[in-house]
Amino acid sequence: MSKKTKNKKKSSKFLAISIAVILIGIALFYFYSADQAKIRGFAFGNEIQALQEDIHEEQSRFISSIAKWEEDTISDDEMIRIGENHLQEFNRLLEKYNELHPPDSFIRSVKLLKLSAEYQIESHEHRLEWIRTGDDLELIRSQELTQLSFEAEQAGLKAFSDAKAGIQQ
Repeated sequence: MSKKTKNKKKSSKFLAISIAVILIGIALFYFYSADQAKIRGFAFGNEIQALQEDIHEEQSRFISSIAKWEEDTISDDEMIRIGENHLQEFNRLLEKYNELHPPDSFIRSVKLLKLSAEYQIESHEHRLEWIRTGDDLELIRSQELTQLSFEAEQAGLKAFSDAKAGIQQ
């Protein structure tokens, strides 16, 4: 065998091994990136779930207070004080949306869930104004905003579910 054919075989072997190593490296990087995306998505999912639970708990406390007020268990002034504290807490929770770092596929769902909370805050502001003034237009506006909040939340949850399904595939 001549020196040229040995060198040619060695360089062909080297080229084949190099290509195999590169392909393996690319495959490992792809699977590693996919796993990291799943981990980030899972962590984000836990963060958004905790925030949604906090919002629903605060919402339940406010609704409970309104029920007590409607039963004349608490006064108008007490209800207004409770409502103002509620709005402060709700605004604090709303700010937590800005602290989230969602994966790209979840950005739409976060925007919709935040919009839902914004509508809810505005609804509660109108509800408190209705308690202060007795103006039925304030109550109607509050109810309209509650409906918008519900619709935005449902759309946000669907977008979240769709994004989650896309990551799991």
